[in-house]
Amino acid sequence: MTREEILRQQLKAEQAETARELVELLRLGQEMGRRLCNETHGDMYDDVRMLISLLHQTRAQADLIDAKLSSTDPVADLMARRQNVL
Repeated sequence: MTREEILRQQLKAEQAETARELVELLRLGQEMGRRLCNETHGDMYDDVRMLISLLHQTRAQADLIDAKLSSTDPVADLMARRQNVL
C-alpha cells in the first residue's frame, strides 16, 4: 500500500468518526428539543416546533453522510437506523 493510499484511508476514518460524533450530538439536540417542546406553551410553541423540524432534517442528512462514510452497504445501514429511531 502506498503512502497516499494510507493517508486516504486515515482521512476517511477520521471523516467517519467525525460524522458519527455529529450524529450523536444531533441526536442529543433532538432529544433536548423534544423536551423543550413538551415544556413550551403559548407564543413560543411554533418557534420550538420549527427548531425540532430543522434538527430532524439536519440529523437525517448527518445520518446519510455517516452511512456513506462508514458502511459497505449505506442504504441498508440507513434503513436500519431509521427503523431504530421509530
